[in-house]
Amino acid sequence: MRHLPHWAGLLAVTLPATVAAEEATPPVTTDITVTARPVPLAGSSSASAREDVRTTPGGAEIVERDVIARSRTATLRDVLGASPGVIVQPRFGSEEARLSIRGSGLQRTFHLRGVMLLQDGQPLNQADGAADFQAIDPALASHITIHRGANALADGASTLGGAIDFASPTGIEHPGIRARAEGGSFAFAKGLAAAAGSAGPLDAAGAFSASRQDGFREHSHQRNRRATGNLGWRILDRLENRLWLSAADSDSQLPGSLTRTQMDADPRQANAQADNRDTKRDYPLYRIADRLALDWDDSRLELGGGWQYKDLYHPLSFGEIDQRSEDWTATLRLVSHTEWFGRGNRLVLGINGVQGRTDATTYAYIGRTGHLRGALTSDALQRARGWEPYGEIQHELVSGWWGVMGAQYVSAQRTFEDHFLRDGDQSGSRTWTSLNPKFGMRWEYLPAASLYANVSRSSEAPTFAEYVARDPSGATRPQQDMAAQHAWTAELGSRGVLERASWDLSAYHAWLRDEYLSYQVAPGLSQTINADRTLHFGVESRLDLAVVRGLATVDDRLVLANTYTWGRFRFDGDPVYGNNQLPGLPEHSWRGELRWELRGWYAGPVLEAQSGWPVDFANQAHAAGVLLLGARAGYRGPAGVSGFIEGRNLAGTTYAATTGIAAPNQAPAGQELFNPGDGRSVVAGLEWSH
Repeated sequence: MRHLPHWAGLLAVTLPATVAAEEATPPVTTDITVTARPVPLAGSSSASAREDVRTTPGGAEIVERDVIARSRTATLRDVLGASPGVIVQPRFGSEEARLSIRGSGLQRTFHLRGVMLLQDGQPLNQADGAADFQAIDPALASHITIHRGANALADGASTLGGAIDFASPTGIEHPGIRARAEGGSFAFAKGLAAAAGSAGPLDAAGAFSASRQDGFREHSHQRNRRATGNLGWRILDRLENRLWLSAADSDSQLPGSLTRTQMDADPRQANAQADNRDTKRDYPLYRIADRLALDWDDSRLELGGGWQYKDLYHPLSFGEIDQRSEDWTATLRLVSHTEWFGRGNRLVLGINGVQGRTDATTYAYIGRTGHLRGALTSDALQRARGWEPYGEIQHELVSGWWGVMGAQYVSAQRTFEDHFLRDGDQSGSRTWTSLNPKFGMRWEYLPAASLYANVSRSSEAPTFAEYVARDPSGATRPQQDMAAQHAWTAELGSRGVLERASWDLSAYHAWLRDEYLSYQVAPGLSQTINADRTLHFGVESRLDLAVVRGLATVDDRLVLANTYTWGRFRFDGDPVYGNNQLPGLPEHSWRGELRWELRGWYAGPVLEAQSGWPVDFANQAHAAGVLLLGARAGYRGPAGVSGFIEGRNLAGTTYAATTGIAAPNQAPAGQELFNPGDGRSVVAGLEWSH
């Protein structure tokens, strides 16, 4: 709690400054004619997403299509790198990454945990909560909505990190055709084609993308192909059904981690064992989702369902993982804006149900040529079930002041059926339940600015990657004593837009119990334990400021765009590690861009920096901090043709993009923990739409 005065100071500076700026700018009245496109009922429109973010009483953001298209779209970091509070660290310059919000899954360098991914409001995570980035191409999204922390309760999320929703273009809101090509260093190439339109009560949209790259490091070739589409049917004026279909085919070579000495000597090299054994992570993924939406007066009722299939082929140093998984989701959600007692009101009621099964086998891996399999070392059926009813109400107590209350009940079951009985029957099952309340307040002190505060609880049952322990031989067993991770989080912040500036500022403090901490026990193999008490606190901020206007012409401007994330994650009086920093993530991350804009043209330098972080619980060894120099230029105009060129890490700095975590009571020196970031690169893109 000693950090609260710092938060108050930040807000004390922001609030008076914005009020003063508003008072100093006389109002201007202008007649504007707006021609609005129809919006889908069963899909997410950009306008509704912007309004949702504006009225969220906590950290939230929308990443617009125009922002997505301004640079390379090879990784989620390319798209979310300027989003406050969102830390994305690609492992090998590819889509395989660590993604963390407020320290969620801070030691997961693969297979996301702690953040709920959605596509068009339907869950993308598997039933146990894990997710894969390769299932999504952000370049195909019309916009991306981010709700940090418990601000995602209205999405049905119960995680510490919150939710990220990728919205698909529809034939109603985005008619036309679109083509895009990107290419550059490390033999990177990507192409995209999309088309959408409507006829009578029907509308449809479809897109296909394909990408490949050799990668900065040896043995890091990537290839991805994706197709997605949706069909909307306006059955009645206020009744719509929308069907989504998507498929992805992902092949990824894994170069493995290096020691610090190896990385400094040659960051392009692959781990010798990973190269010799041709470690990979390949799979096709297929997904079907459907939603029926009924709209009346100021309310909407949505009924949805989905199915997802994945076939994973994953040879590693200790063996070959072969998994086939199916997951089903069902959602029911009511959103009402009907006034109560003559005052504004927003009520959200919903329930998410998930069920999944994974046929999980592991084999000894005895050869690279032909990827020869050895003996079976584990065989199990993994079942996950869960349901989460939730509700949230925002009510205008007096003019401009909104009270917020919400709650969510979570029930999650994990069942491990052991079919490999040579070492005994290791079967087991657990169910975790929790109740997560939320209380908050939002004050709209200006028409386009608000101040907010909230207190909330989150909880997470383990994914099978935490619940099931694996030894170096490949044998598996459930950890029956594993507890659910839960946290109380307090948040204070402000968000707004003025003529020359827009800002997003949130400060939070989370008190966690039984946080999931993972560490490396062998190359490619990790173990997860529950911590006792840990603390996560920090600041998420973005400020976009037009520092100069009319520099060359009346319509140009010089924009300073800054994103700064501070996250301090540490033990809280641990009997072994005291108050040590939790390893895995930088405490400070900053991205700054000075951008000159003129009639659709833009250009300027881009700087990225992050502090170092420990790679072990005892804080004996650290990854070094880094400052990366880049530059970007391009054109986006109304004629339908746009392009960009950008350079990254122009100084060719050697640095760790992400790291593994050393095992407790083992010296981190000499362990293969470091994953080098990409070296100097240049990439360009061209897009046409009509």
